[in-house]
Amino acid sequence: MKNRLGSILLSIVIAFGLWLYVITYVSPNSEETYYNIPVVLEGESVLNERGLMCTSTSSSTVSLQLAGARSDLIKVNQNNITVKANLSAITEPGQKINLRYTISYPGNVAQNAFETLSQSDFYVDVEYRRVKDVPVVVQYDGTRSEDYLYDTENVQLDYSTVNVIGPASVADKIRQAVIEVDLTDQSESISESYRYTLCDAEGNPVDAAEITTDVEEIHLDMKIQRIKELQLVAQVTYGGGATEENTTITVNPASIRVTGSDAALAELGDSYTLAEIDLRSVEKSQNMLYTINLPDGITNQTGVNEATVSIQFSGLSTREYTVDNFEAINVPEGMEVEIINASLTVRVRGAAGQISQLTGDDIKVVVDFSNAVAGTATYKASITFGEEFTAVGAVMGPYSVSATVKG
Repeated sequence: MKNRLGSILLSIVIAFGLWLYVITYVSPNSEETYYNIPVVLEGESVLNERGLMCTSTSSSTVSLQLAGARSDLIKVNQNNITVKANLSAITEPGQKINLRYTISYPGNVAQNAFETLSQSDFYVDVEYRRVKDVPVVVQYDGTRSEDYLYDTENVQLDYSTVNVIGPASVADKIRQAVIEVDLTDQSESISESYRYTLCDAEGNPVDAAEITTDVEEIHLDMKIQRIKELQLVAQVTYGGGATEENTTITVNPASIRVTGSDAALAELGDSYTLAEIDLRSVEKSQNMLYTINLPDGITNQTGVNEATVSIQFSGLSTREYTVDNFEAINVPEGMEVEIINASLTVRVRGAAGQISQLTGDDIKVVVDFSNAVAGTATYKASITFGEEFTAVGAVMGPYSVSATVKG
């Protein structure tokens, strides 16, 4: 009796186990719902070739209700079910386009193992796709110092345009990529990378969340240099009757604006000498034109490359005299000199009153033989005047005479 009861109990346990196995692993009429299965979009390149693009989807995942054998259902999950939606079938733009998708299962499950009882709808929005280049525009902000030159017209950018790709409804609004550069307290040249803002024609930012570009930052190089006022001067040696009282020297332009490094500007100083002018070599009032040749490292920002030095004499007269009064000085000991010139023509300038009284007898040609050697040569001569003629002087020199030295 006990053996029979044990057999019955064992049979019940085995039957229950078989039933549980069939229900759990073999049941051909089981159902299961799978959530949050990622959707893979395909055919986007084909869509782009048609001038279209997908701008949004109803969701990035779908849900599936499947029916099939329990032994197969337990082999699949949201991570190994593949859902693919192909965009290449779309030929026109539109909103909420219902896009069919394909479902595939892992390799250990037959592709026809399940019946799809229900599945989420999958919608896409498609717009015209625009690809274009927009110019990079630099916008300067802040207060600029008057002591510096900001070379904004010669800025160097590593990209002059930005390539914009996106839906036409957005891309058509974008007209420029704007870089904002703050020049407040900026005294050194700039070499930095800047992020830009995509803007419309009026400079208003455009919501570019759906836009892609070919570059994220633009590198900008701009020269900033100190600027200063440089006086233009002429170094004048007075003489030949010309003095500060009867001579007016003016330079036009009187100054120019230049830029350079702090060191170069410091070395340059506050003035630039156009020329050294000996007024004994200038007979009459005149204008003299000089080129402004600045040293290396200094840039003339005025755009004027020449300056005029005006020399104006007042109350002076000029006359030519023939002088035969010679004096030899500093003749070396043991030597004799013979001045060959019988006379020397000298031009004299001075106050009109003194010139009218001056005669050739009041003028002397003084010849210096300090370094004379035997032979015939030319020697430098200086022109002197009587003591009462203090406001005259020889011009258009230098003067020289020929002489023979014997020793």
